[in-house]
Amino acid sequence: MSKYMTFESQSFPNRELLLDALAECGFASPTQGSNLPLEGWDKRNPQTADIVIRRRDVLGQALLGDIGFQKTVKGYVAIIDDLDLAHRLGKDFVIKLQNSYHEAAARKMARKLGGTLIKERIGKTVKIRIKY
Repeated sequence: MSKYMTFESQSFPNRELLLDALAECGFASPTQGSNLPLEGWDKRNPQTADIVIRRRDVLGQALLGDIGFQKTVKGYVAIIDDLDLAHRLGKDFVIKLQNSYHEAAARKMARKLGGTLIKERIGKTVKIRIKY
């Protein structure tokens, strides 16, 4: 049975950086608003979000539900169908999005300082430095 899961322990404080990270992950045109309904396979658990990636707009993957981000006091938290995570997006989707978010923050800081972003992979760890 499909159900929406909320990832409250992993939040995205800045809306602009979240939108940059989503674009980097291939979700360039999410719907933005307030308490937008998430459309999904399971109608018994209606959810709303402030940033929504409509399942029909995701090319190459037949998602069961929309991907949402709801504004909380800590920032935006992801609301994603559990079967989409398990079978389509991948269980590490939120972690990949967090990595893109942190990289977007580093790019913004590099622009502000007039520097350049340097990415270095050490094993499974990606180290991001700003050279200015």
